[in-house]
Amino acid sequence: MLEKLENLFQTAFTTEFNPSDKNRFWFKTEDGRKFGILKTALSNGEINLLMTLFLPIESLTNEKNNSGIQQKWHNFLFENSKEIPFSEYLKEIRFFYFFLTQPIEDLTNFKEAISGGFQQPVILMLSNTHGIIIDEKPQVIFDKETFNQLSDTLTSDFLVEIYSYIGQLHKVDLLLKDKFDYEYKFFKSLHQDAGQEKTFTFYEAFPFLLVDSPSYVEKGILSSLFIESIQGLEMIHTIQVFLQCNLNVSLAAKKLYIHRNSLQYRLDKFIENTGIDIRSFANATFVSLAILLMSKESH
Repeated sequence: MLEKLENLFQTAFTTEFNPSDKNRFWFKTEDGRKFGILKTALSNGEINLLMTLFLPIESLTNEKNNSGIQQKWHNFLFENSKEIPFSEYLKEIRFFYFFLTQPIEDLTNFKEAISGGFQQPVILMLSNTHGIIIDEKPQVIFDKETFNQLSDTLTSDFLVEIYSYIGQLHKVDLLLKDKFDYEYKFFKSLHQDAGQEKTFTFYEAFPFLLVDSPSYVEKGILSSLFIESIQGLEMIHTIQVFLQCNLNVSLAAKKLYIHRNSLQYRLDKFIENTGIDIRSFANATFVSLAILLMSKESH
């Protein structure tokens, strides 16, 4: 990729990193290589594409992430820092990823407006048009409609279109960084082909992952909470029968030879543990595909 960029931009391109050179946009690849391109050599479309494909280095040191907790999260997620940015009492977390069609002039008020839609968010701006919301007190079942209302308000107030991607409910443990990496790469890839849909949950987008980015399709991309919840034979059999019965609780209960309330209890337990409302078609589709993926990798 860097060789292609060098051929395209020639003398405007360099891999000799100089953070004091403000005449260039600086980026970092997934494997840590840094490069810069003269600002005058880039169109707005090329800038937005580069910021989607690579991590802008400006976010490491500028005022966009000027609080201690923001910097700790940034270092943990992008700089391989060993310092844990979350408290030991934090059990679950969800990441939101957003891309703007143009930079926000009033970034302070924009962040405050976002914060109003969450209980305890940490907002990282990775560039002028790209950021991450870390929800440290996530809803178990994500309310997409309420989030869409927040996005519409932001669009109206700040005159900018927002593309948002909502991650899985994650367990806070030593695998969190790896889970974030999988999601982040997936959503960046998805955004490059974004159509008219402005908001996608991970579960809605998963089929697109299978078709467009099969290289990302492996067990590691799945939330640990989901993987742990279907380890038991009883639970996975219950889920499979429920899916085979087209999400019909009464029919599934009959096939399982259990009371309808017993099946409802198991489903509620699954929803509570994973944050996946399997009663919706999109989420049920995800669960079905994820179970197939896990079954394939176990053989």
